[in-house]
Amino acid sequence: MALLFKPFRRKPAFARADVRHACQIDGEIVLTEKMASYEGRLVNLSLGGAMFRPRLAYLMNRRGVAVHVQACGLTLVGEIVATTPLGFGIRFEKPLSDDALAHLLAHSMAAAAAA
Repeated sequence: MALLFKPFRRKPAFARADVRHACQIDGEIVLTEKMASYEGRLVNLSLGGAMFRPRLAYLMNRRGVAVHVQACGLTLVGEIVATTPLGFGIRFEKPLSDDALAHLLAHSMAAAAAA
């Protein structure tokens, strides 16, 4: 007889809801608590979050820190939810509007075409 309830089954820790778009957008991240800022680049972007790669050589684990990401004239408010070798994974406080996402991606494409 098979058990219907499996008490030790692991639940997925995270499920991505939005499509990620690769990009190269220069910007700045401001740690709200300390008012420290770091220059860097958004390397991928979705409606719900982004990956920000600071220009620092060493990334400190900053999970749970409130941040403002400033890029292309927009300020995106969120929280660092992960630190990886690629950078800081940021979840936005409010999902981006379609217009804001299109603006950021258009800026990324224009910068790539100019390079």
